[in-house]
Amino acid sequence: MSDLTSLRERIDSLDTTLVDLLNERAQVSLNIGAAKRKATSPSAADESSTPEKDSKELHVYMPGREKEVYAKLERLNQGPLNHSSLHAIFREIMSASIALQKDVSIAYLGPPGTFSHQAAYERLGDSVAYVPVKQISAVFEAVEKKTTTYGLVPFENSTFGTVVETLDNFVKTSVRVRAETYLPVHQCLLSNSKLEKISKVYSHPQGLGQTQRWLSTNLPHAKLIPVKSTAEAAEQAAAEPGAAAVCSELCSSLYGVEIVAKDIEDTAGNTTRFLIIGTSSDNATADDHTLIHFTVDHRQPGALADGLKVFKDYDLNLFKIDSRPSGLRPWHYVFVVECSGHFKNEPVQKAVKDLEQYCLDVVVLGSFPNQRPQSD
Repeated sequence: MSDLTSLRERIDSLDTTLVDLLNERAQVSLNIGAAKRKATSPSAADESSTPEKDSKELHVYMPGREKEVYAKLERLNQGPLNHSSLHAIFREIMSASIALQKDVSIAYLGPPGTFSHQAAYERLGDSVAYVPVKQISAVFEAVEKKTTTYGLVPFENSTFGTVVETLDNFVKTSVRVRAETYLPVHQCLLSNSKLEKISKVYSHPQGLGQTQRWLSTNLPHAKLIPVKSTAEAAEQAAAEPGAAAVCSELCSSLYGVEIVAKDIEDTAGNTTRFLIIGTSSDNATADDHTLIHFTVDHRQPGALADGLKVFKDYDLNLFKIDSRPSGLRPWHYVFVVECSGHFKNEPVQKAVKDLEQYCLDVVVLGSFPNQRPQSD
């Protein structure tokens, strides 16, 4: 018992030290906020030209710095805490520091219990305000009108591809990408009816797409009904006999619906990529990606091929290319590309300038730290 008492006294002493150190760190964070406010005041504003019209609004969420902190923690960590546990602890420390500097809110596709909600929370922690909205376009609108500080939108899924509603909003938005985040997605079938009694299945189109093989095998005659979010699907399943929802396990407790089957996604490693948007992008790091959209005048033969070649000319890797109808006239498209580099770096600036020789309406949608999970 004397050993146990001694160990507990040691814990108490360490807790006292931790509280003192956390408050010392918080005070430094407050000083950083004051320095940022001074730097972004009108007299100190940097009016140098950039491919985007950066807001002089104070940004306290800095994804590049966050990535740097996590990388340093992993280098320093000698255990017994694993990296994930250390990340979770420091996520809350940084979340509290952000909230000390400024009231921060983030819009997401709600209601609570969606994968968007989970992704936002896992990235920004408990000290920011979460604002659920009913559709992806409302996330963009909240950031544009500054009713929230940031927004989080699903961008693509490893199984079902690009989220077209997000892409369509990027084509017409004034917001900029600040960060990306990845969430492993495990879909469940929720219903208060037995499997053989289920006649309809609700989910977001991505949820239905990620589970289409399982659904066709196990519920071949059920009607598949797309809704605005997986949480809305859970609400519908809770209210209707014979209805089910494809959504997260969390929705079971939130909306009072039983779990009929777990992990029904068609592909192992099913992951959704989300983008965090704000009024401007973060500063450059050593490893960034940039999102750009443009249109093409097809009266000039080879214009699209010539435009894409500029990225190779400046040794920039292209990771993704999508196209969406422009809405201006039939068979006219907006192309969205993702390349390596930051728009403030010379190679990307030169590539954008050359791209404008072949393509029209070139717009940089923002740059963000590359946080793509490493493949095994």
